[in-house]
Amino acid sequence: MLVVVVIGIVVWWRIGRLEAIMILMGRLITLVDAPLKLAINRPRPSADLVQVLSHEQGNGFPSGHAFFAILILGLTAYFISINLKNRAPRVLVLLCLIALILLIGTSRVYLGVHWPSDIVGGYLIGGFFLTMLIWFYRTWRAHHS
Repeated sequence: MLVVVVIGIVVWWRIGRLEAIMILMGRLITLVDAPLKLAINRPRPSADLVQVLSHEQGNGFPSGHAFFAILILGLTAYFISINLKNRAPRVLVLLCLIALILLIGTSRVYLGVHWPSDIVGGYLIGGFFLTMLIWFYRTWRAHHS
Protein backbone atom coordinates (compact mmCIF):
# COMPACT_ATOMS: atom_id res chain seq x y z
CA MET A 1 0.00 0.00 0.00
CA LEU A 2 2.92 2.36 0.71
CA VAL A 3 4.04 2.06 -2.93
CA VAL A 4 0.59 3.16 -4.10
CA VAL A 5 0.53 6.11 -1.69
CA VAL A 6 3.97 7.27 -2.87
CA ILE A 7 3.04 6.85 -6.55
CA GLY A 8 -0.29 8.60 -5.90
CA ILE A 9 1.38 11.57 -4.22
CA VAL A 10 3.99 11.94 -6.97
CA VAL A 11 1.32 11.61 -9.69
CA TRP A 12 -0.89 14.20 -7.94
CA TRP A 13 2.06 16.57 -7.56
CA ARG A 14 3.44 16.19 -11.10
CA ILE A 15 0.37 15.28 -13.21
CA GLY A 16 -2.93 15.87 -11.45
CA ARG A 17 -5.57 14.94 -8.93
CA LEU A 18 -7.71 12.81 -11.27
CA GLU A 19 -4.70 10.72 -12.23
CA ALA A 20 -3.79 10.19 -8.56
CA ILE A 21 -7.37 9.10 -7.84
CA MET A 22 -7.13 6.65 -10.74
CA ILE A 23 -3.99 5.14 -9.17
CA LEU A 24 -5.91 4.65 -5.90
CA MET A 25 -8.83 3.14 -7.83
CA GLY A 26 -6.36 0.72 -9.37
CA ARG A 27 -5.25 -0.33 -5.90
CA LEU A 28 -8.85 -0.96 -4.88
CA ILE A 29 -9.36 -3.09 -7.98
CA THR A 30 -6.38 -5.29 -7.04
CA LEU A 31 -8.39 -6.40 -4.01
CA VAL A 32 -10.35 -8.73 -6.31
CA ASP A 33 -7.24 -10.93 -6.36
CA ALA A 34 -8.11 -12.68 -3.08
CA PRO A 35 -11.64 -13.74 -4.11
CA LEU A 36 -10.28 -14.87 -7.50
CA LYS A 37 -7.68 -17.04 -5.77
CA LEU A 38 -10.39 -18.61 -3.61
CA ALA A 39 -12.71 -19.23 -6.55
CA ILE A 40 -10.02 -20.74 -8.78
CA ASN A 41 -8.42 -22.67 -5.90
CA ARG A 42 -5.16 -23.50 -7.66
CA PRO A 43 -2.29 -24.46 -5.35
CA ARG A 44 1.15 -22.91 -5.43
CA PRO A 45 4.17 -24.95 -6.54
CA SER A 46 5.33 -27.44 -3.93
CA ALA A 47 8.86 -28.23 -2.82
CA ASP A 48 8.66 -31.72 -4.31
CA LEU A 49 8.17 -30.19 -7.79
CA VAL A 50 10.30 -27.02 -7.76
CA GLN A 51 12.87 -25.35 -5.57
CA VAL A 52 10.87 -23.13 -3.22
CA LEU A 53 12.94 -20.23 -1.89
CA SER A 54 10.06 -18.38 -0.26
CA HIS A 55 7.04 -19.93 1.39
CA GLU A 56 3.68 -18.25 0.92
CA GLN A 57 0.23 -19.24 2.08
CA GLY A 58 -2.92 -19.44 0.03
CA ASN A 59 -3.61 -20.25 -3.58
CA GLY A 60 -1.39 -19.25 -6.48
CA PHE A 61 -3.61 -18.26 -9.40
CA PRO A 62 -3.60 -15.46 -10.34
CA SER A 63 -0.38 -13.90 -9.09
CA GLY A 64 -1.36 -10.88 -7.01
CA HIS A 65 2.09 -9.35 -7.50
CA ALA A 66 1.80 -9.63 -11.30
CA PHE A 67 -1.77 -8.28 -11.15
CA PHE A 68 -0.64 -5.33 -9.03
CA ALA A 69 2.44 -4.66 -11.16
CA ILE A 70 0.65 -4.54 -14.49
CA LEU A 71 -2.26 -2.51 -13.12
CA ILE A 72 -0.51 0.07 -10.93
CA LEU A 73 2.82 0.35 -12.75
CA GLY A 74 1.07 0.07 -16.12
CA LEU A 75 -1.31 2.90 -15.22
CA THR A 76 1.64 4.97 -14.02
CA ALA A 77 3.41 4.24 -17.32
CA TYR A 78 0.31 5.33 -19.23
CA PHE A 79 0.12 8.63 -17.36
CA ILE A 80 3.82 9.26 -17.92
CA SER A 81 3.55 8.41 -21.61
CA ILE A 82 0.82 11.00 -22.20
CA ASN A 83 2.13 13.70 -19.85
CA LEU A 84 5.92 13.71 -19.96
CA LYS A 85 6.79 15.66 -23.09
CA ASN A 86 10.58 15.34 -22.97
CA ARG A 87 11.33 12.17 -24.97
CA ALA A 88 14.54 10.95 -23.29
CA PRO A 89 13.24 10.98 -19.68
CA ARG A 90 9.88 9.57 -20.83
CA VAL A 91 11.52 6.62 -22.60
CA LEU A 92 13.86 6.00 -19.65
CA VAL A 93 11.04 5.98 -17.09
CA LEU A 94 8.85 3.78 -19.30
CA LEU A 95 11.67 1.27 -19.84
CA CYS A 96 12.30 1.16 -16.09
CA LEU A 97 8.61 0.55 -15.35
CA ILE A 98 8.38 -2.19 -18.00
CA ALA A 99 11.52 -3.83 -16.63
CA LEU A 100 10.11 -3.67 -13.09
CA ILE A 101 6.83 -5.25 -14.21
CA LEU A 102 8.72 -8.10 -15.90
CA LEU A 103 11.15 -8.54 -12.99
CA ILE A 104 8.29 -8.79 -10.50
CA GLY A 105 6.73 -11.64 -12.47
CA THR A 106 10.05 -13.40 -13.04
CA SER A 107 11.02 -13.12 -9.38
CA ARG A 108 7.79 -14.82 -8.27
CA VAL A 109 8.57 -17.85 -10.43
CA TYR A 110 12.23 -17.82 -9.34
CA LEU A 111 11.20 -17.82 -5.67
CA GLY A 112 9.01 -20.86 -6.34
CA VAL A 113 5.79 -19.22 -5.16
CA HIS A 114 4.09 -19.21 -8.58
CA TRP A 115 3.88 -21.19 -11.77
CA PRO A 116 4.59 -19.16 -14.93
CA SER A 117 0.89 -19.48 -15.82
CA ASP A 118 0.01 -17.78 -12.49
CA ILE A 119 2.10 -14.80 -13.61
CA VAL A 120 0.55 -14.73 -17.08
CA GLY A 121 -2.90 -14.91 -15.47
CA GLY A 122 -2.06 -12.00 -13.17
CA TYR A 123 -0.77 -9.97 -16.10
CA LEU A 124 -3.86 -10.74 -18.21
CA ILE A 125 -6.36 -9.98 -15.45
CA GLY A 126 -4.44 -6.85 -14.46
CA GLY A 127 -4.24 -5.87 -18.13
CA PHE A 128 -8.00 -6.21 -18.47
CA PHE A 129 -8.58 -3.88 -15.52
CA LEU A 130 -5.83 -1.54 -16.75
CA THR A 131 -7.62 -1.28 -20.08
CA MET A 132 -10.90 -0.53 -18.30
CA LEU A 133 -9.29 2.18 -16.15
CA ILE A 134 -7.65 3.82 -19.16
CA TRP A 135 -10.96 3.71 -21.02
CA PHE A 136 -12.72 5.27 -18.01
CA TYR A 137 -10.02 7.94 -17.69
CA ARG A 138 -10.12 8.85 -21.38
CA THR A 139 -13.93 8.94 -21.37
CA TRP A 140 -13.98 11.12 -18.25
CA ARG A 141 -11.42 13.52 -19.69
CA ALA A 142 -13.30 13.75 -23.01
CA HIS A 143 -16.55 14.67 -21.26
CA HIS A 144 -15.03 17.03 -18.67
CA SER A 145 -12.53 18.98 -20.72
